[in-house]
Amino acid sequence: MPGFGAAWPCAYKGVASYRSARIGDRIVADLAWTYEEPLHDAAPVAGLVCFYTERTDPGLDGVAIERPATPWA
Repeated sequence: MPGFGAAWPCAYKGVASYRSARIGDRIVADLAWTYEEPLHDAAPVAGLVCFYTERTDPGLDGVAIERPATPWA
């Protein structure tokens, strides 16, 4: 997943780095984020990647889940 250059600070977890993804012929900007070097109390999230379900077609066990309607959609 290529980086997109966006980074936002969080007072609790540190700096989040946002990632984009190429899906077919298009690039979906800021589809996911990660804390590459989280602050001490957030160390368990190091290396994990979180996806915006608002920008994906989520599903669980092969069953589609409705996209949430949020300000980040």
